Amino acid sequence: MILLVLGSNALLATAFGNVAIINTELDGQNASVNVIGVPFGKDWNGLNNELNNYTATQMNNVDSNTSTLKEGLKKIAKKHGFDDVTITVSSQFGENQMPMEVVVDGVSMVPTLQNGEHVIIQKTKTSKVGDIIVVKDPEKTLLIKRLGNISGDQIFLSSDNNDTVHTVVNGVEVDMIAIEKWTNASNIIGVAKIFNV
Repeated sequence: MILLVLGSNALLATAFGNVAIINTELDGQNASVNVIGVPFGKDWNGLNNELNNYTATQMNNVDSNTSTLKEGLKKIAKKHGFDDVTITVSSQFGENQMPMEVVVDGVSMVPTLQNGEHVIIQKTKTSKVGDIIVVKDPEKTLLIKRLGNISGDQIFLSSDNNDTVHTVVNGVEVDMIAIEKWTNASNIIGVAKIFNV
């Protein structure tokens, strides 16, 4: 009978070397990642930097959600030698909820929202009439509007400020009115939750 004795470090590396637990904390402005795993033979700093950068980028990506975030984190962990990966995503909105910060551009939501105001949204497609939502718009990058009506898969975006605004654009005085229109509900990015950040 042969008895093989491994040092505790070698035993840990053998038993748990491919297991990682990745915990992410998001608040819309900051993202932090904590990795629990055995770093033997792995580029631990590279892994942590890559996970943190990816998480921050995805938090601010209008097309990402917790599922796409988790998929990307698993791919990064696998690239660094972790095959058995468990991921948690937490935010001020709860488990598996992703926040994102947006900046109000314009005066169409005055007096509720001011131009330049920072707002934290909860990325979700679920909203109800009266919510302030952020949507992707083909003509603009993002719109922040009140959900005025729902008809099937269409939603009506309304403005809180219906006054005509007199302003100067490229040296020419113009009258501007708020955008109000119908769009597909699939364009919803999220619901505004925290204001004047």
